[in-house]
Amino acid sequence: MSRIAALAEKEFTQIRRDPALSRLIVGLPILMVLLFGYALNFTLSDIRLAVYDASNDRISQTLIQALQQDNRFRVTYTATRPEDVPQAINTGKARVGLVIPADVLQTVRQDKAVQLQIYVDGSDPNFAFQAQAALRKVLGDVNTRLLAGKVLAGTATTPPLTPSLNLLYNPDSKTAWFMIPGITGLIMTMFTVLLTALSIVRESESRTMESLIASPIRPYEVVLGKVLPYLGIATVVSVVVLALGYWVFGVPVRGSVFLLFGLILLFVLGSLGVGVLISTLARTQIQAVFGTFAYIFPTIFLSGFVFPVDGMPGFFQGLSYIIPARYLIDGLRSVLLKGSGLDTMWLDLLALVVFSTVVLGLASTRFRKQLAV
Repeated sequence: MSRIAALAEKEFTQIRRDPALSRLIVGLPILMVLLFGYALNFTLSDIRLAVYDASNDRISQTLIQALQQDNRFRVTYTATRPEDVPQAINTGKARVGLVIPADVLQTVRQDKAVQLQIYVDGSDPNFAFQAQAALRKVLGDVNTRLLAGKVLAGTATTPPLTPSLNLLYNPDSKTAWFMIPGITGLIMTMFTVLLTALSIVRESESRTMESLIASPIRPYEVVLGKVLPYLGIATVVSVVVLALGYWVFGVPVRGSVFLLFGLILLFVLGSLGVGVLISTLARTQIQAVFGTFAYIFPTIFLSGFVFPVDGMPGFFQGLSYIIPARYLIDGLRSVLLKGSGLDTMWLDLLALVVFSTVVLGLASTRFRKQLAV
């Protein structure tokens, strides 16, 4: 037992003397608890709503106000034509649309049903389900109030407001259609960051990096030589994943294939830079693995891979804007399911261009300084 205790004490001492590993061991569980506690919120609020109100009377205004009570919905786009409502959802200005026909008050007084056109972004089945439930709750409350007055007046009790649902992009609510683009983004992150970081750290641990430094090869050539194979591997893996999604699960490809692979290429280049950056901060492969996990966990929770960003607190919604995978996953879903083009996806592309440029620049600078030392 004394020998075992001495060996255990030596191991604890080694861990304590490794400041990077100690910070990761303490910080990673705290990060996970905060993310699980705050980011994993499936209850949506402030759902972005596009509205076209052709009636603009007392009943239509009451309905719009009821939708915005308790922070259920938030009107982010007021349309001037009915066809602008689904277009607003397609361009990301809203996720739910409401078209109110003309003469609602007059129709209700005549004891006729008012047909409301409802448009819901169905690319995320969980979001679509919750949005429909929230809409049904509000319409039920408004109908109850309208019927109460009609019953007292002794008139008929036909439900005044009747919704006609249009589920966009994923009418059958197939989970695979939502998950495949997210899985592609997660796989790209894991493959590129982890494999690149481990590859370069392994060179340092095995002392072969010194041989590369002593050779005529330049620092940027070392970086390119290390990351290019993983660029090829990541591209092939992305093709395999998307092909399986198309052939096995029927995930549609409604947009440009060139735009699709443009998104993937920009993201992979930036992620390779993250792997190089982690390798310059890690001294051992264990540190590289923990550093990669510390990068991947926020990606899983804050990118919209599974958990809806709209359901997160404001702080975490703001934090999600610095997660590169958010732009890749959002872009992939837009191209595959919505058929979006460059005119509506320029922001995702610009964010990935900034990400890859900044990270590759930082990684090159850090790697050059490390070689100089």
